[in-house]
Amino acid sequence: MLDNAKIAKIAREVATANLSSSAAVTDVTTAPYADSEGRDALRITIVVSPIEGTDIGGEAVLDTLVQIQEQLQAAGEDRFPLIEYEAENEVVGDT
Repeated sequence: MLDNAKIAKIAREVATANLSSSAAVTDVTTAPYADSEGRDALRITIVVSPIEGTDIGGEAVLDTLVQIQEQLQAAGEDRFPLIEYEAENEVVGDT
């Protein structure tokens, strides 16, 4: 298992690369979590500042989830990431 700092670094890099046309990634936090079947998982919260007139969604969100999972696995992290997005203290979506 990776430590929270390494997980957050990977998530920030991936999110910034995928979401830069619609939002600025301002923070990433991670915490251990248990999925619906009680297995160890990760809760990753990506805090964004949306660019006015754009929406966060579609392929960018899916690509972010898939790439975070792939990069975490490549680094030796087997827990499934639950990705949550927040904007201006509001939850804007879970994947």
